[in-house]
Amino acid sequence: MKNKRNFKVKILYFKNNNVNIDEIEIYEETKVIDIIEVHYSDYFEKIKKNNLIISVFGKTVDSCYIVKDKDRVELCEPALMDAREFRISKIKKSS
Repeated sequence: MKNKRNFKVKILYFKNNNVNIDEIEIYEETKVIDIIEVHYSDYFEKIKKNNLIISVFGKTVDSCYIVKDKDRVELCEPALMDAREFRISKIKKSS
């Protein structure tokens, strides 16, 4: 059996109107879904897993993505409104 090495990755997520950045240590061949279930299950219980958007350095990945050394994993809820629509509604409210 091959020895798995461990390394650190950064996890970004939005909570309480703040962007939080955690640095956690994981083993080789760890999937993103494993990180969520072990480290963030309490926070993401309210979000249905099929609604969670997972990305690495801003590029969307599947929950089965195998995390690599020095990756920055971003866990995001879907936007409630398109940014353009938000700006238009904000302008309409102010006038």
